[in-house]
Amino acid sequence: MTRNVKRFLAASLLSLAPSVAFAAPADLGFPDYLSQRNEYVSVREGAVELPQVRSGASIGPALENFFVSNQSGATISLGLQTVTGTFNGVFTPYPVPTATLGGFQINAPAPAPSFSQQYYWTVNPSAPSTSKTCVWRVDIADNAGTCTATIYYGTYGGAVCAVDTINSFIDVNTCQAQIVTIMQ
Repeated sequence: MTRNVKRFLAASLLSLAPSVAFAAPADLGFPDYLSQRNEYVSVREGAVELPQVRSGASIGPALENFFVSNQSGATISLGLQTVTGTFNGVFTPYPVPTATLGGFQINAPAPAPSFSQQYYWTVNPSAPSTSKTCVWRVDIADNAGTCTATIYYGTYGGAVCAVDTINSFIDVNTCQAQIVTIMQ
């Protein structure tokens, strides 16, 4: 009897395998702003909580430095989608050659209670959704006088996108942030 039950359960679980193959990834609320497409495009999403540091100042407008370590094998360009605050410009070199660190800076307002910055790095600025591209959204919030940040990402065209959590941080008191991402 036990052997028959095991066979029945095994057959039942195997019948579920095709439906698992069609399961969609978790929806993190990360919109696709790049384009409308009819063809299949591989997209991967994820989220990372930013490490926190402390200073003596209070919450207010703060500088946000967004860096990228370009390990893609090609020169990459920046695309801004949502900017809250004043865009101060890109760091040199720009566009960012392979095996180089690049980035940009935003002078952000104090979060009241929150705001987002959304941008992407791509090897093809004229068609980012069809090329190796990393899209980033940084949500910064003031939770009862403490600044927090969560980074969401989406990948296109086989790019590998990661957050360097060792060199990235947000100051819990001032909301000043340094975000270092990696694009391969």
